[in-house]
Amino acid sequence: MNKFKKIVCSVFAVIGVLAGGGVAIESTIPVGQVVIAGEKVATVKTSPEGFALMGNAEGCRLDPYKCPAGLVTNGIGNTHGVPNRPIDITQVAKDWAVNVEQAEQCLINIAPKDNPMSQGQHDAFTSFVFNTGCTRFLKNKDDTSTKIARLIKQGEYVQACGQLKRWVYGGGKKLQGLVTRRDNEYDRCMAVD
Repeated sequence: MNKFKKIVCSVFAVIGVLAGGGVAIESTIPVGQVVIAGEKVATVKTSPEGFALMGNAEGCRLDPYKCPAGLVTNGIGNTHGVPNRPIDITQVAKDWAVNVEQAEQCLINIAPKDNPMSQGQHDAFTSFVFNTGCTRFLKNKDDTSTKIARLIKQGEYVQACGQLKRWVYGGGKKLQGLVTRRDNEYDRCMAVD
């Protein structure tokens, strides 16, 4: 892991690649179909503002590294199929789109179909699932359902937004990066779009 010099990349440039360029980062309109270099990569409901929320919390690296959880990571929080070499910004965008689509599916699978969430709620909860992983979002260590997942299943989205700020610990320690991320997710969750 340490044989590469740290190579950072721009989250905003990656959002431009995924959203086809020319899209305002503040846009709260879902990105939709992601086509990169002529290849359909994913279809996402997250808005550019939601991608910015996630990307700014995750950061962007072209080289492989170990994240605080000890996982080999690259791009924007990608832990799947990480090669032992730097990647380019196009690959970062492709991986991110696929990973966000998977986080969305986890969220969509439990949300009531007859009670749609707001775009801000969707963006915030997708960011949360992207960060924690689907399994941890759904289940506590004792295999019971998490309170945030139960509230979302019940369509109690505002109450679920309130649960975000509780998830600020990593390895038993309160992490300032998670405090900041959860504050930003909460603000997006409560936004009226």
